[in-house]
Amino acid sequence: MNQKSTIFTLSITALGILMMVFFLFFNYARRNADNNKSTEIIDRLVLDFSGLPDIDIPLINDSASRLPFASSALDALRKLLAALAADSSALRNEVILRFTNEVDYNDFLKILSDRNLRLLGSSDRFMSMRIGFENYGDLFGELANLDPSGYEIETNFLVSLPGQPGTGDSPGAGEGAIPFGRDALKFIGIGEGNLEFGKGIKVAVIDSGIQEHETFSGKNILEYDLVRDVNGNLVPIDSDNGHGTAVASIIGGSDSRYSGVAPGAEILSYRVLDNDGYSDSYTLAKAIIQATDSGADIINISLGSKGDSGIVRRAVDYANDAGVLIVAATGNEGVNAISFPAAIEGVVAVTANDALGQHVDFANSGNNLQDGGMTAPGYAVWAAWPEGEAVSFSGTSASAPFVSGAVAAVMSENQGMSAFSAYELLQKYSNEAGAPGNDIVYGVGNLNLGRVLERNVLNITDAGLASYYYDPVSAELSGQPNTAQVVVENRGTTALHNLTVRVDSGSTERTYNVSFIPVGEIAVIETPSGFSSDVTEEGLAVSATVIVNENLNGDDRDVSDNSLSKTIELNSSKQP
Repeated sequence: MNQKSTIFTLSITALGILMMVFFLFFNYARRNADNNKSTEIIDRLVLDFSGLPDIDIPLINDSASRLPFASSALDALRKLLAALAADSSALRNEVILRFTNEVDYNDFLKILSDRNLRLLGSSDRFMSMRIGFENYGDLFGELANLDPSGYEIETNFLVSLPGQPGTGDSPGAGEGAIPFGRDALKFIGIGEGNLEFGKGIKVAVIDSGIQEHETFSGKNILEYDLVRDVNGNLVPIDSDNGHGTAVASIIGGSDSRYSGVAPGAEILSYRVLDNDGYSDSYTLAKAIIQATDSGADIINISLGSKGDSGIVRRAVDYANDAGVLIVAATGNEGVNAISFPAAIEGVVAVTANDALGQHVDFANSGNNLQDGGMTAPGYAVWAAWPEGEAVSFSGTSASAPFVSGAVAAVMSENQGMSAFSAYELLQKYSNEAGAPGNDIVYGVGNLNLGRVLERNVLNITDAGLASYYYDPVSAELSGQPNTAQVVVENRGTTALHNLTVRVDSGSTERTYNVSFIPVGEIAVIETPSGFSSDVTEEGLAVSATVIVNENLNGDDRDVSDNSLSKTIELNSSKQP
């Protein structure tokens, strides 16, 4: 019995020793693997800081590198730094975190007060938050605790007023551009008697705020101020901060000297730009959401960013799904690239023309114009300014509110019509310009509210010489390097018959006959451009005129658009 007990005791002891040795060996192996993993993570922290002189990432210590999702956090950090290096408009020392489920979103909100991160804003609707931090090591430490399948990290971008035409990197309107002055309403087809336009329609102006002015007399403008200082306090608006005031006056001003397109519209003001003219993508998205929730029918955004923001895209989708039309300026850098949010699908991109309907040099062009945007007055337009003043206002910032106001006018004149349906009418009845059909310079064409309002008036005869278009690049590609296109449009409400079109190119005159143009359609005449002779250093002077046979068509109501003259250049890759 004692011998058996001794054997049993020895067996138990041996088993215990074996288990202890196994445990020690396993623990050593695990620690060694962790150390190797930690070393691997630290070794991988070789980041290229070129172009980022102001960013300082402190050494990520061993404990942070051991956190459960350190490797994923490092990948997220690298992508963030790459985005910062690639885009000068990306904001440093802050990110937008978007969570994929409500539990993780709320849990992270709860712990923020105990962390080295600052909550700069949150959106329960999108389960997103704007986070600020002192250094990227702090951000890494928090991300290393988050399951990468539960969140996405986004860059926040600088948003600002478009550059003032003719200053800095922004070109001027171009030689030969004609200012509008007080004639912009006449150009888009309306005059006196528009005081009720926009009645019952809400237009949100996301901008620099709207200040008191006599042009808003009797109008109750609801003001929402989203501008805060670093401590979260409201920032008073400067008395000379007038961009938003000018924009709003074009939409809904009622002063006879600079009347808006839709004086009867209700204006909602969302101030997102500080007194220096800057904001960010997160704040812009917040304003779009608030305007939508406040019942806006139309949102005007005469500002922009170089950065394509995910949260702004989601805000645009949210507004569109609610039936809200967003109208935005393309920008004033004179480049073939549209600012955001005007570049986003679902946003109406608006560029600028002069008093002859010509594209102006400073106005950006691009794909979202060709996909349904349009052109509106944007050169030296008379508009209101704070303290009872008025200014000659230029830029695509001025063009966008003409379209917003026109949509409001169409809606009020057609009770129950949606903003999207109203804009479709404006597209259909816009004045053709530039290349035949939609293009990246004019979009669908020049805004003409008058044609929409008179679309059901019978027997209006109105032929328009829409454009003399020559693009040497496309002409060469088509195998017709010396061929231009003259575009004639039926802008009336009755068909046109047997029109005569006279074209002058240098010293050569040619006459063409257009037998028939249905209502709202165009006819395109292929004609020699005349570059083989009579071209000078300045280019080639050309002109075209359409003559209506009154016996067949009746009197042409508006002969002011029956002819045009311009100079075309061989080296131009974009002839508007």
